[in-house]
Amino acid sequence: MKKASKVLFLLVACAFISFSAKAQYEAGQSDINLGVGFVTFGLNGDGALPISLSYEYGLNDNVSVGAFAGYASAEEEFAGYGANYTWTYSYLIIGARGAYHKELVDGVDTYLGILLGYNVASATFDGDDALKPYITEPSIGGLAYGVYAGGRYHFTDNFGAFLELGYGISAVNIGLTMKF
Repeated sequence: MKKASKVLFLLVACAFISFSAKAQYEAGQSDINLGVGFVTFGLNGDGALPISLSYEYGLNDNVSVGAFAGYASAEEEFAGYGANYTWTYSYLIIGARGAYHKELVDGVDTYLGILLGYNVASATFDGDDALKPYITEPSIGGLAYGVYAGGRYHFTDNFGAFLELGYGISAVNIGLTMKF
């Protein structure tokens, strides 16, 4: 997974060097963002990077609304005292989001936003059968919220990259965006 994040970083870096900035946020604009996250909140162990998919629609030149889905998982292995077992954790968040756009940096669509939705978190045990009767596999769901600040740079009229910092599926979310 580290190799995939390095490839994504190189693609984004090359695109920044190769293209000039295009038009910023407009009423009626639609964007689809595909991202990977870094710095998860409380998700321990080894695992894949969080992934996210979001859609935004511009209500006017400053306000957008849309949808968000994100998923993260991790695995933690334990060994000792004659027992070997693994816990697998997963986290899914689905919700609506809204953002206020203001061009603070020339050529970059900068924005602040909020997320409101539903999350599902679970933990699954896999290990020695002797331990299973004493293990509870928790699962929980409920209201999810998040706040974020981001920037989107379009290399062409329809293709670009974004970076978001905040509280959601991860603290840092970076990826590619398509405008149509």
